[in-house]
Amino acid sequence: MSGVGVVSERWKQVAAGGGCLLALAGLLVAPAGIAWLVALFEPPFGRNVGVAWLTLMAITWGGGFLLIYHAYRSQQKKASRPLNLPPLWLLGGSFLLALVVGQAVWADAAGGMFFPPLFLLAAGLPPLAAAAWAVGATAGRLTWRQFTVAFIGGATVGVAVALFLEVAAAGVILALVADLFALIQDSWDALVEALAGGDVASVVASPGFLLALVELAIIAPLAEEFAKPLAILPLIRHAPEPRHAFLLGAAAGAGFAALENVLYTGFGVNVWGGIVVLRALGAAVHPLATGLVALGWYEIFHPAGREHPWLSRFGLAAGVHALWNGGIVLFLALAGSNFFGPSPAEVDVLGYTLAGVLLALLAVMGAAAWFGLRPAGRSLEEAPEGIGSTAAGATERALAIWAVICLVAILPLGLAALRLLGGGS
Repeated sequence: MSGVGVVSERWKQVAAGGGCLLALAGLLVAPAGIAWLVALFEPPFGRNVGVAWLTLMAITWGGGFLLIYHAYRSQQKKASRPLNLPPLWLLGGSFLLALVVGQAVWADAAGGMFFPPLFLLAAGLPPLAAAAWAVGATAGRLTWRQFTVAFIGGATVGVAVALFLEVAAAGVILALVADLFALIQDSWDALVEALAGGDVASVVASPGFLLALVELAIIAPLAEEFAKPLAILPLIRHAPEPRHAFLLGAAAGAGFAALENVLYTGFGVNVWGGIVVLRALGAAVHPLATGLVALGWYEIFHPAGREHPWLSRFGLAAGVHALWNGGIVLFLALAGSNFFGPSPAEVDVLGYTLAGVLLALLAVMGAAAWFGLRPAGRSLEEAPEGIGSTAAGATERALAIWAVICLVAILPLGLAALRLLGGGS
């Protein structure tokens, strides 16, 4: 097949250079470990400093030296071993252990020393488990080198590009339009005030909530699905088959999700356990979506007679991602005011609280992503040349139908929430 083969020496040098830059950045971060040791005498502050320092060290020295090592080995024509990730039960058990022990030491004075590594394990293991589930019994299709580079690429380049597209570009536009910036600032102030007062009706109807919904359910999925596989395009281009490209994308998505989990949970560290569990429910969303986009890129490099394959893959990936993010935003609006102020009046749906019903729907959505992740890749196994095979098409149609069903379930629930909460305000 045209284009299939070994990644060029130029890209190996780029990977080595990227590793050097990360390692050099680690030299600037490493001395901050002293601040962590000093902060141990202030337990809440010490935990936060420790989490931030360990995260940065894992990205810089951890990711940097791994990239340098694998680039050097590749340049020396040293073959990498076939990938063999730990079994799902071991990764899941380790996650639960880190979560339980982390919660136990959270309130302890010594938590500043032991909590940060447990926090990173609890945040990073669910996406890794999703990647292991995607790889399954066909682990030999990827090597440790390919998986490591893809995972690090998603966690570094993917996150950096996504943040730029979501934050920096939007900030420039808002800075140029001062009136719009002031309007958004007022909207956010009103949103926080409504949360502090426990007025959920005002929350879900406020401009701030709508802006958050647009940012997280529209802008973020489009930006992130574009950004996540960018670092591994050379690997995708030289992938020997579609399934290989899909698994590379799943690895990049897992790396992106691991760092995103740390960032999201770090901002709400006081309720870190609940955030980690909520994000663990959807741990397969990023690997699934990035795998689909990577498959679209593979089809661009190796056309198989399909028109606009990348757009169809990207659209499905962004749609699944948007649906999950939208459900999360609605759930946090309904349940999150407990973290800001008094609890709002409960609204029941068939005897269950509205937030509880929505959480159950999110759990079903997350479980569907988990169960759809492995078949989405396996459907490509028998058709390395005919990417648009019946099996692959059927899997994608099933994912699309699943997304529509979830949307049909969540949208009426959201509208009911607006009516019920609005009528009771």
